[in-house]
Amino acid sequence: MRQTFSLFVAAFAALLLGNLRAMDFVSLAAPASVSVDGQPAGTRVDLRPDGTLVLRGGTASCVRVVWNGRLGADARALGGMWERTYGDSAWRRLNAAEIPRGGTMAWYVLVTDGRRTDGYGVRVQPNAFACWRARAEGLELFLDVRAGSNPVELGDRSLALCTLVARRGADGESAFSAGREFCRLMCPAPRLPSAPVYGYNDWYCAYGRNTATNFLADAKFLVEAMDAQPGEPVTNRPFAVVDDGWQNARKHGGDPSKPGGQWGAVNPRWGMPMADVARRVKAMRARPGLWYRPFEPDAGEAALPVDPTDPEWTRRIRADLVRFADWGMELVKIDFITYDWNVVWGFELGDSPVKRPLPAWRDRTRTTAEVVRGLYRVMREAAGDRMLVVGCNAIDHFAAGLFELQRIGDDTSGREWARTRKMGPNALGMRAIHNGIFYLNDGDCVGLADAGRIPWRLNRQWLDLVARSGTALFTSWKRELAVDPEIVRALGAAWREAASPRATGEPLDWLATPRPSHWRFGDGSQAVYDWE
Repeated sequence: MRQTFSLFVAAFAALLLGNLRAMDFVSLAAPASVSVDGQPAGTRVDLRPDGTLVLRGGTASCVRVVWNGRLGADARALGGMWERTYGDSAWRRLNAAEIPRGGTMAWYVLVTDGRRTDGYGVRVQPNAFACWRARAEGLELFLDVRAGSNPVELGDRSLALCTLVARRGADGESAFSAGREFCRLMCPAPRLPSAPVYGYNDWYCAYGRNTATNFLADAKFLVEAMDAQPGEPVTNRPFAVVDDGWQNARKHGGDPSKPGGQWGAVNPRWGMPMADVARRVKAMRARPGLWYRPFEPDAGEAALPVDPTDPEWTRRIRADLVRFADWGMELVKIDFITYDWNVVWGFELGDSPVKRPLPAWRDRTRTTAEVVRGLYRVMREAAGDRMLVVGCNAIDHFAAGLFELQRIGDDTSGREWARTRKMGPNALGMRAIHNGIFYLNDGDCVGLADAGRIPWRLNRQWLDLVARSGTALFTSWKRELAVDPEIVRALGAAWREAASPRATGEPLDWLATPRPSHWRFGDGSQAVYDWE
């Protein structure tokens, strides 16, 4: 009887311990299977000791790698996005009934069981689009190696697709700390600005209907609001960034057939050469910057998508960026650099960034990743050390290591709080682990286009969070909408706060909500925001 009872206790304890067993840390060095376009890869794919996956020759569209390991259906996962968040990035259980994009996560995946947080991903600057899926019984990695929407034709070339990285978290380590340490493995050599970046951007108060004279007056108003605040003079001066609306495009009343095309001159409404704008911005002790859509055809949407393998794009982009720097610009915001070759926002379905058949590209010997990343390198080289680069709609893992700043979320708004609420706090919270490690995060602007469109009590909170978060702060505010002395003081104080280096703010409730409201900042202070 006693022996039977002892056996029962031992069996129950084994069952209990089995149920409570921590999730496995999956060794990426030992995949269970590797396939190319649904067929066993054999010797065609090689996994080197340093984690590099190499594809040998021929044609291919997708490489799939599977690893076995117990993660457990109750574990939760957070992954990357192809280029930025769209308000739905969140920690989700592996067995959740509804998961965006079928549970696929671009570039990396963090997995937590509540006691430990592990990371699996690929190092930045890969030659394939890498997408993960975490399952209760293991991990899957899909590598899109197409050339546009056609199979790549490697010939006899061997291509290093990506370098796998993994990190086992420490027991009791916060998911936030684990995530940031894992990001350091993915991006060991970031290119970061030498000082915090902040200032004025005119998009969310002008929406492309601006003049140089008005832009300069609004920028001067905000610079003076900052300098009027008590304290020592601010030596790290703000940026004044002209967004869409200055260029010599037909949609703005310009004539791109004239010398310089769309990006070599300004339209009549803007009314001032950009070199003069740069000089006047510097005269107010600010730093000039502008917005640029390199692939925008003057014929409009009908001419999209473009073929990024056309060498003419490389020539144009290089010439445009050198010209901007010669004008005296110190920052360039490069926009639409995924949409214009793919014509898709957000890649909301499946495990690939290419969602529709694209026209045949001239060059099918390079993967989409090789082509697009190569263009980013051209942009970096042309901008040189004279201009900071802000990637907007830029592929995230290609921007990291090349661009100083990256827009981490979809557009906020100067007219609709619901959009700012959806996009802003989600991007800032779920991508805080990237900040200062991949690049400097840009969570987008705090803006107001028309009186009464967004209550100040709500915009004030968004302003406070961005200013204290250690990320880039840009405000879009007309001087006539800042007649209240409290608003003027708050805008100036936020700029002053953003001008000084700060540790990255930590979202304390990011495991529980897609829009974190509880934050701890680098100085030890905490704040609770009401996004409703």
